[in-house]
Amino acid sequence: MKQNDAVFQAVCSVLGQDSFDSAVVLSKEQRDSVVSIVTTGILAGTVDFSTEAQEKHDTPVKVKSYTTGMVSNHLRKDKRLNGSVKYEIKNPGSRAGAGDPTLKALKALRSTITDAEQLAQIDEAIGNREAEVLASKQKAVSINIEALPEEFRHLVK
Repeated sequence: MKQNDAVFQAVCSVLGQDSFDSAVVLSKEQRDSVVSIVTTGILAGTVDFSTEAQEKHDTPVKVKSYTTGMVSNHLRKDKRLNGSVKYEIKNPGSRAGAGDPTLKALKALRSTITDAEQLAQIDEAIGNREAEVLASKQKAVSINIEALPEEFRHLVK
């Protein structure tokens, strides 16, 4: 069984309903029950759990920790549970460049500096590096200049 279906069925079981008109809000006890049901399913092999996840979460305690986050994720994102609302990211782009070692080093350096002038220089370097990272991830677009109206052709680089 897919994880999202397991969470949905567990929520239905705990609340005694098979559909919801608005976003589901669980008490702490109800959430714990849902997590317990899904964790049991994962450990029993009835709920999908990839080989990589099994290797990483190799004890019941680690599986329960994983399941707690997964249940929260599905309560936010599954339209059957969130009132049929399309999930919107709260802070889009907040992880931009998170895997870039230069950015990590600059941000670590920034946390050690108190001088306003040096902070400004580091902030500028961080901004420039973020722009470089984003630019390197953009797809190359091919534009047929002849198909564009004359007034927009000068915009093509």
